[in-house]
Amino acid sequence: MSFFSASLQLEQLVSDNGWAEIPDEFVTREGKLAKLIEGRWYLPCETLGGRVDLRRFGSPILQWLFAKYMIYQAQVNSSISAHHLTFEIFALLNHRDFFQKSISCLDPELLKPALIAQMEIMISTLKAQKKLWRAYRPIRWYLWGAENYPELGFCETYAYELDAMKIPGGPKGEAVRSQDPEEGPLHPHLELSLITNALRNDTGEEFEHYQQRAAVALSQAYGRNCANYIALREEDVYDLVDDTENPEWVIKLPRIKKGFRSARDDFIVEAMEDETRHHVQALIQKNQALDTGIEVNETQIACARPLLRRLEPNHLRVQTGDYESAFHIYTAHFGKLLRDFAKRMQLVSPITQQPMILTARRFRYTVGTIYAAMGVPRKELAHRLDHSDLQHVQVYYDILDVLTFALDKAAVLEYSRYVSLYCGGAAIPTNTVIAAEEVIITDLHSQPGDVAALGGCGLDDLCHKFPPYSCYLCPRFRPYHSDVHEQLLEALLRMHNERPESQSLGVHRTDVILAVAQVVKLCQENAS
Repeated sequence: MSFFSASLQLEQLVSDNGWAEIPDEFVTREGKLAKLIEGRWYLPCETLGGRVDLRRFGSPILQWLFAKYMIYQAQVNSSISAHHLTFEIFALLNHRDFFQKSISCLDPELLKPALIAQMEIMISTLKAQKKLWRAYRPIRWYLWGAENYPELGFCETYAYELDAMKIPGGPKGEAVRSQDPEEGPLHPHLELSLITNALRNDTGEEFEHYQQRAAVALSQAYGRNCANYIALREEDVYDLVDDTENPEWVIKLPRIKKGFRSARDDFIVEAMEDETRHHVQALIQKNQALDTGIEVNETQIACARPLLRRLEPNHLRVQTGDYESAFHIYTAHFGKLLRDFAKRMQLVSPITQQPMILTARRFRYTVGTIYAAMGVPRKELAHRLDHSDLQHVQVYYDILDVLTFALDKAAVLEYSRYVSLYCGGAAIPTNTVIAAEEVIITDLHSQPGDVAALGGCGLDDLCHKFPPYSCYLCPRFRPYHSDVHEQLLEALLRMHNERPESQSLGVHRTDVILAVAQVVKLCQENAS
């Protein structure tokens, strides 16, 4: 089935000008096969399905032109570039259902003024919306058409006018710069603390739950794009020194930036913290029960073993012979894993007091912001985030003057309503008899030797954690109904605001602060 409507006039133009016919398949810049399947094009994109239905461009002339442009972009730049350009140009030029109305237009001379009018409408609309930067791709398409196929309805004079226009750059980093509470960086203490706690307490046993935990842990640790993670394979996690007693676990992260035909053309090796490795290796172990073999023409073919995988092979990739990527997921699936984790764990942002929004981009902004605040040099940060140049990381340093991670008592008490870090018992009266060896004490006073009792401990053995701070995160803790918890909260907040970059309590300081705040609220509610 052809991808475009039949037109004798178009066929005659193609023949008269000696233009090459549009093939049913071609090889992209990545060296993979793009194919016409049941009237739709399939581009072998690593990150999404790559389906393109060019018949919606209406006029046979436009269908033919966009097929040529798509093939050109896929062979010169990349399949993903060709896919995005095609969809974006359609969206921007389809004002008042232009393409559907152009179906009966078979004369390039009639198409020429209609195209100019449509370009002018688009430019005028984007100027009014202050989004003129979006006109860049449609303008480049028109210039390409005027240069290569002026006979099909492109005006060379109008093309000169378009080429002379100054198109501004896109508003990169705006969500970071404005610290948008829903699209910008996650709060490094209040929101990340909840995510970390949710990862530790998640006991879901379904296969997708393992995928969700690995996806969140990787995003939180490395701040890469979805495309980096979906290209990962099981073999990319390994012990660098091959020492069972003192291993040094690393992960080989695929790169996706400019110049590479595939994400797996180049890698950046990063160290893995224990918590991240725990979730990743748990997923790898779960993957072992799944096969990655497929049968093609009665022949069994072994495919690559992705870290984040499909349960069934991608039939489009199999049809085009891309067996190696048959079980790799798309970026949309990775994004869904993050969203589903937040929903399943009922994460509520203390900042917005709404369900927490998790995306790979937000984690990326968060990692960049934290590293910039730590004083990491621009070159190193660009390397860590796999940026192609230093310009893209500048936004993280631009906001340092207004960035604050300070916490105040009123805010923390309010935020504590939305967290569940404290898991001990209800507050007990201070006159309750507790065995002396079970009483938990802390030094909160200015005089040496002065101590205050926080409550009791139900642990039979010696605690190997970090009391009294870890007590508030322990289910065996029984706090006194006392204002001593409020005093501890104030002391912890002073400590935090003096050195917000340090979390050296033996347990995560912000977790303790929020848990203590919950106990303070508990005591206040009981008193009333």
